[in-house]
Amino acid sequence: MIEIKSLYEELRRYEQTKDEVVQLSIKVARLSKAVVYSAIRRDFAAAEKALKEMDDAVAKLKRLINEWPMFYNSATTGLQEYVEATALFYYLKEGRIPSKEELGVDVYVYLMGVAEIAGELGRAATEELLKKNVETAKRFKDTVEKLYLDLLAMEPRDYELRKKVDYVGSQANWLAEKLFYATTCKQGES
Repeated sequence: MIEIKSLYEELRRYEQTKDEVVQLSIKVARLSKAVVYSAIRRDFAAAEKALKEMDDAVAKLKRLINEWPMFYNSATTGLQEYVEATALFYYLKEGRIPSKEELGVDVYVYLMGVAEIAGELGRAATEELLKKNVETAKRFKDTVEKLYLDLLAMEPRDYELRKKVDYVGSQANWLAEKLFYATTCKQGES
């Protein structure tokens, strides 16, 4: 009734590709954590090593979803993690956030990933405050506030993206509070 042999083989390729996309997305997410952790601690050598491995995995992931676009949704989390880690790395190392064109992702993945650096900049600000580097922590707060205003200007209608914009706003407020306490409360007095 149906061409079993060719359909069977095609179905196996379909299933194998889907599994590979999911596994690559998981690998990218894991590597993004290594990039973020190292970059926040200013260990750029370790961050670059993880970034290179992540770039290779993302290139393969992009090739697969170009060939099999039905698996795009299985790749978005990994791609968002890639954007987050790469954007944070370049912001901390060079003071810039790469464009979506540099990263080779669509606008949704880009904005969702870039929004996530707000939390990582909060962690980086905490590290700086522990070292008494108030000016660096203030610069991170200013960056999060600017990112929030930029994202608001996008006027997102997508529910998940709107939630992400709200998250960035709450991170900006949280950083402002942290800086307030760090600069106005006397520490070390008995």
